[in-house]
Amino acid sequence: MIEYVIEYLKQHGIMEIVMLLSENEFEVVRNQLGDGSRYGIRVEYSVAGRIGTAGALQEAADLLGERFVVYYGDVLTDMDLSAMIRFHESKGSICTLALSTSVPVEYGLARIDSASRVWYFQEKPVLREYPVSMGIDIMSGDVISYCKPKTDIATDVIPRLLQDKKPVYGYLTDKRHYDIGTFKTLEEVRTRMEKNQQLF
Repeated sequence: MIEYVIEYLKQHGIMEIVMLLSENEFEVVRNQLGDGSRYGIRVEYSVAGRIGTAGALQEAADLLGERFVVYYGDVLTDMDLSAMIRFHESKGSICTLALSTSVPVEYGLARIDSASRVWYFQEKPVLREYPVSMGIDIMSGDVISYCKPKTDIATDVIPRLLQDKKPVYGYLTDKRHYDIGTFKTLEEVRTRMEKNQQLF
């Protein structure tokens, strides 16, 4: 999984990676990746307790540049990250979110009238008017000041940026992504890989 993500990032010119890890994960990941030279990249590590995604970013602040990509480690995609970076720069954005318009809702959705009569029903629809966050963000260094211990990027930082009227943009893509943070999706990805089927 990590090697797939590394190859994806390399394809888009990202050659310096900072791994944000807990102490439990650190040895396993470092033993696999080392300094990154075997993959043709440079890897550094920031190790902290479970202090939230924003807390982990704050902890790694000295290792981050004026602009950086936040890529959640349980996401697989073939979205055009280079195009997203260009979009971010063109907008003067402090934070740009990758938003997919192709993710189906996991449940059937209904609409009812005032008498509770169902007038619309669709099983697992794709709601293009509500694009889904893919777990890939591009941020400027100014975002770090919003990152505090025990806080989360999605839950705390992005809403606060919006509240302060900072320039936050969404990069829309129709590309699919797999979030293997759930057993269901992990099994789907594993099955497709075992059968040598394309993910995208």
